[in-house]
Amino acid sequence: MSARILALGTYPIARPIHGGQRRVAAFKQFYESRGAEYFHACIYNAAHYSGSDVGVDDWPLIVPPSDTGLANLIGDLMSGHQFEADEPTLRHFVGVLERINPDTLQLEQPFMWPLAKRLRQISGSRKLRLIYSSQNVETPLKREILVSHGVPSQLRGKVCAEIEELEAELCREADLIVCVSLDDRAHYCRFKPPADVVIVPNGVDRPPERPQHRTNDAVQRAFAGRRFVMTVGSAYPPNVDGICHYLVKGGIFCVPPAKSIAICGGVAQHVIRHPEYQQYVTANSVRVEFLPDIDDADLWAIKQSCHGVLLPIRSGGGSNLKTAEALALGKWTIGTVVALRGYESLAGAEGLIIANDRSSFRHAIRDVLLRPPLQLTERDRIAREALFWDRCFADSGVSQALEP
Repeated sequence: MSARILALGTYPIARPIHGGQRRVAAFKQFYESRGAEYFHACIYNAAHYSGSDVGVDDWPLIVPPSDTGLANLIGDLMSGHQFEADEPTLRHFVGVLERINPDTLQLEQPFMWPLAKRLRQISGSRKLRLIYSSQNVETPLKREILVSHGVPSQLRGKVCAEIEELEAELCREADLIVCVSLDDRAHYCRFKPPADVVIVPNGVDRPPERPQHRTNDAVQRAFAGRRFVMTVGSAYPPNVDGICHYLVKGGIFCVPPAKSIAICGGVAQHVIRHPEYQQYVTANSVRVEFLPDIDDADLWAIKQSCHGVLLPIRSGGGSNLKTAEALALGKWTIGTVVALRGYESLAGAEGLIIANDRSSFRHAIRDVLLRPPLQLTERDRIAREALFWDRCFADSGVSQALEP
């Protein structure tokens, strides 16, 4: 495959941490393994990314002080329109376009479509192939987030209507749509023939051939060799909501008064400040260890040390990379039906417990902590091979769909 691909998004991938970044980074690796050149440029919220997180072609979102809170909710939508009011933004991306001289534009989510459309016009007679790389159907997810943050219905309706129109237009214009689940594919087939919509499920990197058995000092101090379960997530609002709903609300009394749960990643800071957590803060703090600032090596050490993984996911679209990570790990896994979306073929996997209400979720935690470590059969281990990124791409048919 000889191609030059310019991908446009709303967050950088220089240092992939959250699920969206990891998926985009996996696309980069896939394209480059096929001989293509892949470049990524974004408009990012500088309140969330800075320094080494940002790539040379990335550009900051302009956020007036009065709109800081709104930018945290709809900064992605604002990004795609910034060039209309800010000439330096347009000049930057025109410069990126001219330097890279791509034959394909790939949009990671639909929000940069206004800018992409302008760049296609600037390209003139040179027809740029267009790929829409969707991580979920955006409008329902954005509506959930805006409702949960108390955004007035009039503004909420305006935002959601714009996103719905944006995504529909992009779907009609795209030469290929790449999505993450059967449900999403059914939605996009309303706009394109089935042959033009392929599924690449979210996956996970293969573990190193010689994994380092690193001990995380904070984990050793907190858990002192006791069994514990862990969950990890970014500060994305549905992650906070899921943990607070299934685990925190009413107090974390499903485990004894000793450290038994690790909450890792950006979600941790938001959970610890949440009113549901603070209501029983003393009792909760005895049971939970928060690890907000954690690198990949330490996170791997925690995953290797834990007895089980929690997937308290109750909202959102698409599929969850955290689910692939948990299942590939081969530990006890407690999750919801929503968490399993996109991975239905593994619904009967050994060690996977589906719990869709608060009571059964907490009962499962208590039960798992009393069970011996999970031992997978060879058959189940082979089935989980499909979770690794190389297999996700190889099994999807996307290579054939990309051929001219």
